[in-house]
Parts: sequence; C-alpha cells; structure tokens
Amino acid sequence: MAGVMFMVLLCFSAGAMLGVRGEDPYLFFTWNVTYGTRSPLGVPQQVILINDQFPGPNINSTSNNNIVINVFNNIDEPFLLTWSGVQQRKNSWQDGVLGTNCPILPGTNFTYHFQVKDQIGSYFYYPTTGMHRAVGGFGGLRINSRLLIPVPYADPEDDYTVVLNDWHTKSPHCSPEAIGWRPLSCKA
Repeated sequence: MAGVMFMVLLCFSAGAMLGVRGEDPYLFFTWNVTYGTRSPLGVPQQVILINDQFPGPNINSTSNNNIVINVFNNIDEPFLLTWSGVQQRKNSWQDGVLGTNCPILPGTNFTYHFQVKDQIGSYFYYPTTGMHRAVGGFGGLRINSRLLIPVPYADPEDDYTVVLNDWHTKSPHCSPEAIGWRPLSCKA
C-alpha cells in the first residue's frame, strides 16, 4: 500500500514540476446565414437571418473564452462578419473586415476562431460586405467577468441586448443612393 501511495505522490509531483496547464474553455457555434422575410418597419421585407433569427443570436461568453463560430453562407452574395470592439490579440486576421479577411463566398463556410482575452462588456457583430448591415445579420456579444476577477460594482439584476439600426423599405441589393444615403461633398 505504501508503494502505491508513493507512486501516486510521485505522479502528482512530476505533473507539478512539468507545469501542467489547462486551456481556457471553448464555446462552439454553427451559424447558417440565409434570407428571410421580417417586418421591422411594419412592411414585409427581405432581411438577413442567422439560424433563422433576426437579429442574430447573442453570444454570451466569459473573459478568456475561446470562441469558434462556423459560418455557412447560404445567401447569394459574399458575406463577412466583424466583431466590433473585440480585441483580436492572437489573430488579427479573424477581425472580419475586408483586407484582413476574404468574404465567405455563397455556398461555402468559414470558421472564425478568436479569444475574448482580458476584456469584459457588451459588444456586437455585424456584416461588413455590401449593404448587408442595413438588412440584418447582426447581434450582441456579451463578455462577462470571470468569477476570479472582482469588479467595483454590484452584479446587474438582468441583462438585455438592444441593437439599433437604420431601416429602409428598399431592397438591400440596390445602391446606397437609392435608399437615401448621399456621399458627403467637401467644398473649399
């Protein structure tokens, strides 16, 4: 019996000396991006849905979580998401803006993988290609504090995600000028 106890103690000591490390938790999501009909202004219009939700699903995470989102583009245009305000410390190419990412082509998928490292708060994601942001495909991303990190205020009674956006009754496939957006003109 003493020999078994010695072996167990030896194994624990070896693990401590080798610096056994665990990874931060992973959150996995699969999103299907499609068109659907909703009435945000009381008039039925085509919007972008994520998993048949409008606005898209909320991501509720904790600081240091690893987030893995597999996005399937089932619309007929290239699609790309950005994670507004989320620091991309280990991989800035996951930021989701044109130039750092190529859009997800129709009928294909892309897997975003990023860590919400050392930050807390409410953020949001939205599409960055074409006029997609004007017709949906966005939602909230909440990063909660880890229990080990004290915060200088009381826990909230409840959390709500409020997303504000400009809405137009014109098709998302038209030009920005067709829905009333005008470029600024600079006069000397």
